[in-house]
Amino acid sequence: MRRPGLAPPDGKGKGFRPGSQGHLLYNLALKGALILAAPAWIPWVALSGKRRKNFPDRLGVRLGRIPPPTGKDRIWIHAVSVGETLSAVPLVRTLREQIPSAELFFSTVTLTGQEVARKALDGQVETTFFFPFDFPRISGRFLDRVGPDVVAILETEIWPNFLGECASRMIPVVIVNGRISERSLRGYGRMRSFFARVLSCVSAIAMQTEEDARRIVSLGADPEKVSVTGNMKFDVAPPTKNLTPFLSWLRGEKDKGAAWFVAGSTHEGEEAAVLSAFGAARSVNRSVRLLLAPRHPERFDAVAELCSRHGWEVARKTGISGGGKNVSAPVVLLDTVGELLAAYAAADIAFVGGSIVPKGGHNILEPALFGVPTVTGIHTGNFREITEIFTRGDAVTLVRNAAELSRKLSEWATDSAPFVEMGKRARSLLEGLRGAAGKNAALVARELSRRGGRTP
Repeated sequence: MRRPGLAPPDGKGKGFRPGSQGHLLYNLALKGALILAAPAWIPWVALSGKRRKNFPDRLGVRLGRIPPPTGKDRIWIHAVSVGETLSAVPLVRTLREQIPSAELFFSTVTLTGQEVARKALDGQVETTFFFPFDFPRISGRFLDRVGPDVVAILETEIWPNFLGECASRMIPVVIVNGRISERSLRGYGRMRSFFARVLSCVSAIAMQTEEDARRIVSLGADPEKVSVTGNMKFDVAPPTKNLTPFLSWLRGEKDKGAAWFVAGSTHEGEEAAVLSAFGAARSVNRSVRLLLAPRHPERFDAVAELCSRHGWEVARKTGISGGGKNVSAPVVLLDTVGELLAAYAAADIAFVGGSIVPKGGHNILEPALFGVPTVTGIHTGNFREITEIFTRGDAVTLVRNAAELSRKLSEWATDSAPFVEMGKRARSLLEGLRGAAGKNAALVARELSRRGGRTP
């Protein structure tokens, strides 16, 4: 809600406030596209349990679950899915330490992101909820219910109507941990004039790298609002809770002699390569066991079947938790969400997926947190900067295909010492790259102070 006597910050939003030409044209096009696509998206939502579950929330049907404004400063933090949510944890922790009187609210788009947020941020935020669909009235209703004094959006989530509604209420928006991929740059670049208007709604933009900063300025962002603060993924600390039961079981198996090969965030087309590499390692060292964690929950059953077809006995994590049998099976399928960090914490070597197949890769920092030697493929465009830094520091091993993955796993199973040293270098390198969360928290606190909030 707008505070009395506030002046519009820096004329922001002048190009995309409700009622502006850009705003009217965008919403006309949005409504037209929605009507034309209705025959496809209505069944798409109706037939998906995940989408049906959060659809009413994103429409604002359950806004009553969000506590109404209390008069205290409120900070709304938004992260689209699991990766962004985990990156937000150090920001939430820092804001909680620096502005203890403020109320923190956290939103996600995806169901898996919401599940992870509820676990990772338990006790750190007032509540978690689903982000609204990007329509003016819906976004406005959410903003009026939450009543934020500042909004922090992770990794360049650009929602035009939401940003326009923030501008009309003179709510400062800070983009933190921002990044623009080459693919996004090409897409946004086709509508540079439009995005320049939308970005005028943002008060401050903190990008991960100089290249990211250059890209968002090329899309029309005001250079005076753009800064480079680093990547908050480097600030993620090893969790101290929510890992204990599964981690204890994994370490118990290690005490019995198991050496864990953890393959995390795998995509279709990678599990076969992982199973071949596991077979190669196990032929050298029978103590090697595989913990396989597919990226998408809807593939759990198919991956379990694939393991069986390859001749491996499989224990599912949910079965282990329920006291099921086969706890000595050579392959364990992680068929839950939010426990991959526990697996990495117990790993002797890790493969980070989405990288042998061209999916852009996933976060190699998660195993690095625990000093785990890590192998990943060459398709790491979503984490290019991180991968390049770790490659230069000899802190990660890149493989081009399944054959190279098998060869590296065989080398590790034969002599793990060089890989252990690589894991130590990864953890040391990570420690030296921390600090982005503090810088981003300072930007959020600055905007809160400018709006009249009670900062330290």
